[in-house]
Parts: sequence; structure tokens; C-alpha cells
Amino acid sequence: MRVVLVNPAHTGIRPEDEEEHLGLGYLAAAARSEGHEVTVFDATPHRLPPAAVARRVLGLGAAGPRAEGREAGLIGVSVIFQELIPSAMALIAELRRLGFSGHITIGGHPPTFLYRELCRDFTGFDSVVIGEGEATFTDLLRALDAGDDWRRLPGLVDAEALRRRLDAGLDADGAAAAAEPTPRPLVADLDELPFPARDTLPEFTSRPRGAASVLRSRGCYGDCSFCDVRAFYAALPGSAWRVRSAANVADEVEMLMRDHGIERIRFWDDNFIGPGRRGREAAEELAREFLRRRLKVPFSFECRVTDVDRDLFRLLKEAGLRKVFLGIESVVQRQLDLYNKKVTVEDNRRALRTLEELGLETTVGMIMFDPDTTMDELGANLEFLREVFGSWAEVRKRVAQPWNRLQVFAGTPIEKTLREQGRLKGDYVRYGYEFTDPTVRALYASGAVLRRLGLPVRDAMSRLRRRT
Repeated sequence: MRVVLVNPAHTGIRPEDEEEHLGLGYLAAAARSEGHEVTVFDATPHRLPPAAVARRVLGLGAAGPRAEGREAGLIGVSVIFQELIPSAMALIAELRRLGFSGHITIGGHPPTFLYRELCRDFTGFDSVVIGEGEATFTDLLRALDAGDDWRRLPGLVDAEALRRRLDAGLDADGAAAAAEPTPRPLVADLDELPFPARDTLPEFTSRPRGAASVLRSRGCYGDCSFCDVRAFYAALPGSAWRVRSAANVADEVEMLMRDHGIERIRFWDDNFIGPGRRGREAAEELAREFLRRRLKVPFSFECRVTDVDRDLFRLLKEAGLRKVFLGIESVVQRQLDLYNKKVTVEDNRRALRTLEELGLETTVGMIMFDPDTTMDELGANLEFLREVFGSWAEVRKRVAQPWNRLQVFAGTPIEKTLREQGRLKGDYVRYGYEFTDPTVRALYASGAVLRRLGLPVRDAMSRLRRRT
């Protein structure tokens, strides 16, 4: 069967932060291993609107995935962020308007939690993949190819059947008198998965950095209240954190260096250092495998502050570690407790000191605003940034989003809390809330500090450099 996998453009991502869509790469590789013809189209680096993406996918304009006039039997649309739901649904509507009659399936974190709402509010797609997609997706392709009934496959929602049930059984709370999809267990052994297809890698390696993303593990042992990663994996049977063997990861890195000329690796794990002794030992094994093979490739990753251990990180640095991203979030204990970080302010400071002493570059994530942020708390976080990084020029380089507010994602504990408190506003595309402190509310709305930090100018300059 001919398959097209599509990632709608996410124009909110800074050009320097754009990465391959490894999820689609894994789906493509799994489908190809069973003999299907798969094309991956990532619209993000092209910044194309939904209508243009649809025409490109169907080969009705500029050169696109369609080959020799053959129409795909299935189009898969990724929805990786809630704010992409309108774009994804507009793309699907345009595909149907242009005459595509094959199967359309959607998947990602938001559809896993919001499949009822999406089936209630939109049409055009036939199924929703719940949770990890490789096994469900290949089962769906196998059934469609053979003309078998796919509607009761584990991990899959029959969108049309659910729409009918919702129409017949919708109650005041928006719940439906419909059967739940059968959950499919998480992939237990990640080594069994083929390496992700790297179709779109040249679009990213054509830039000067020559870097590629690698997913070494899946899941996170943390339980942050705002993060849908833990919620996503905890909702399905199986271990919430799994890791590939060191040899399997090193094999992929060697392939990327040999076949694609990759010079740097960005490990895209939700949390590179896993839980407890097992997580530490797995990280040590990978470092020693890199050293044994003399890979000599610089790499970076993300982890929790409590994972920063001097001896372990010294070994990782010897193996090629150059940059670490830490989700600091705040140096206000109330906020850390609200986010369920299970760390102290001193834990944050200690991790930063250790990485600095080891000579490792550090970038951090901050959540400066939550519903109850006060001016004193905001001042404490701003003073912390100045204390640690010095000038605002350094803050711009070292803090992912210096003026960030708590985002609310479907399926997370913070969504449930705000909903129960009657403070959740907006809808599932972009949940919102009001700040209790009117001064904080006005300050955030004004964006004065954001403009002073020069972030919009930086984004514009980055995109201009890409075009020249």
C-alpha cells in the first residue's frame, strides 16, 4: 500500500529549534519493513499553510509525495501539539475537498487524550491512533491492504462509529456512551524497532550545524503536573520508561555519521538519565560504548536536575557530552511544588554549579508565570537569571523561553486541577487561565520585557538568515 505521513507546519517553533519528526520516521520504517511504500512530508521547514500542504501531498502543485499519478491508500497526519489541531483539521478538510478518498488516520499526544472531542467536533478522518503508533499503524495497514475489518484493532479508534455514538449519547459533561478503545501495551523492547527513516534529514542537515536527533529512550520517571509526556505513557499498559541497549544506539549513531555525514547528535529523550540505578547504569553503558568505538561525536540531551551526578557526567563528557538542557522551571519553591518537580531550589542551583564546574554548556527551561505568580516571585526568578547568566544577551542564548507561562495540556494533572477549581478557560486547542495578581496580568499582557529581550527580532533574523 502507498502511504503518506504528514507533519503540519508548526510556525511557532523557532527555526533554530526545528528537528526531524522522529515519530513519523519510526512509523515509516515500521511500515516499510512490511513492504509498504511510504513517503514522509514535514511541512514545518517549508512553513506551508494547510491548503498548500494538501496540494503538495496530492501532487497538485509543486513537486510532492505523489508519484506516477498513484493515489495513496492511507494518509497519516501527526498532531504533536494541541495548538496544531486547527491546522491538522484544516489539512484533512482540504484533502477531502480535493478528492482524496482513502483512509486518513491521526495520532500523537493530543489525539490520545482528546479523541472524543476531535471526533465530536471534526470529520474527514477515519481513525485515531492511541498511544505509541508503530504496532497499531502496521496492523491498520495490514488490515486495509487485505480488505479486513480494522475497526476493533487494539490502540485504534473508529472515528465514524464514535461520532455516531456521541451524537446518540452525549450528556451534559461531554462524555459519550461509547466503548473505550482497547489499549495497546507500550513497546517493551525498543531494540526491536527499526531505526527511523531519515527521509527529511537532508532538509535539516543542509543547515550549517550538521546535527541529527536520536531517540534513545521513551518516557520519563518524573511526574511533573504540567507535562503530558508522563500522562501519555502512564495511560497505557507497560513501563513508563524504556531504554535501548547501548550497542543499538551506537549502531544508529555510526550509521548517521557514515551515511549522512552527521557531526553532532541531539538525544531527543524526554529524560536521558532514567530512574535510579538502572538509569545511571544505562547511561554509563552508552558512554563506555561510545568510547570503545571511538565515535568522537559531540552530543547533547535533557535531564532532571536531580540526575546531575559529577562522576557520571564526567564520564559522559569524556564520551562526547557537550550540552545539557535542564528543566529548572523556577527558583520559587511554591512554583516547584505546584509543578510537582519534587526538587528544591538548592537542587536547581547545585545542578547548575556542577555542570559549570565540569565545563558543560547548559541551557534551561523556565516557567515564569503560573496562575498565582506574584511580582515578588517574578522578581526572584528574573534575579536568578541575571545571577546565573549575567547579561540579558546570555539569557537570550541560555534560556529557552525567558518569558514563558505555564501551558496547560490535555490529560495532565494541572489541567484536572484548574478544571476542578473552575479556573480553566478556553478550549482544548489552547487552554488558558487568568492571573490572580492584576499587576502580573498587566505585565504579561504588555509583553514589555519580552520586547526588551528582543525575542521577536531574533526569530525574524533567524528566518532571514535561512532565506539568504
